[in-house]
Amino acid sequence: MELRKSEEALPGRAVALILLLCVSGMRAETARYSVPEEAERGSFVANIAQDLGLTGEELRARQARLAPEGEKQYLQLNQHTGDLLVREQMDREELC
Repeated sequence: MELRKSEEALPGRAVALILLLCVSGMRAETARYSVPEEAERGSFVANIAQDLGLTGEELRARQARLAPEGEKQYLQLNQHTGDLLVREQMDREELC
């Protein structure tokens, strides 16, 4: 029995479809929070895990991290609790 070209590519297409379905379940979440300029180091901003409906374990498993827009990392994320804290006091003049 002779296979046509379209029949040969079917396993590759099936694998691609399965991978697409698996990857589509993963997505990036973006969250924005306001922080007062006067906030001291260690000040609580929000609980990211709670806001995203995740547990601390799920947050760690998904390798949650912060992606700063500038050079400095003003916030820090505690992956065990999901707490977002002020890492460095912000200066409006420096940011603008």
